[in-house]
Amino acid sequence: MAPAPWRGDQLAALAGQGGVVAGLGGLRSVAAGGFWLRANLAWEHRDPVETAALLELTVAADERPVYFWLNGARMLAYDVPEWLPVTAPAAIRQQAGERQAQLALRFLEKGLRWHGAAAELYVEMANIHLRRRGDLEAAARCYRLAAEQPGAPYYAARIHAELLRELGRPQAALDWLRRVLPALPADDPSARREVVRARINALEAEIRHTLP
Repeated sequence: MAPAPWRGDQLAALAGQGGVVAGLGGLRSVAAGGFWLRANLAWEHRDPVETAALLELTVAADERPVYFWLNGARMLAYDVPEWLPVTAPAAIRQQAGERQAQLALRFLEKGLRWHGAAAELYVEMANIHLRRRGDLEAAARCYRLAAEQPGAPYYAARIHAELLRELGRPQAALDWLRRVLPALPADDPSARREVVRARINALEAEIRHTLP
């Protein structure tokens, strides 16, 4: 990857590492890899504070690899809550899950600012909203943002439509699928063009049955 200048907030995050900023030069990816390895060691030791701090240093050293953002967010959202003792009350587990989900979402939001908009980051945010928080509205919004990015996976658009339907907005889901259908290539199986067409037909029938 080509060298890229640091932002002020990246430099601030690295400032506590002594002379590391001045010494990095063109070795940003090497420094980030070192921080990433240390983050994984902290993760293995189930140290949530150290893990989060080293994830921040990893992306501050080099924000370009989307791998760091995705896997860092997964550590925060899915792994850390599981480190609670098995005897922890359900309410405590729920609070920890929400807290860690929010930390992961803020981490990914920083990814959008530093790395730039990417379908993968929006999909990861959508998954956290859906699987960890049960927030269908926020998940639908993020899947749509993902679907609107260049090179987005085709499934993001389909899931956005399905969530709209679950939210009680079948007309919005129908309008969305009608919009995306023409751009789906017929020769790419992953586009699931026929699946989308079938969902359009099903939504049209569903809406007809609800008319007075």
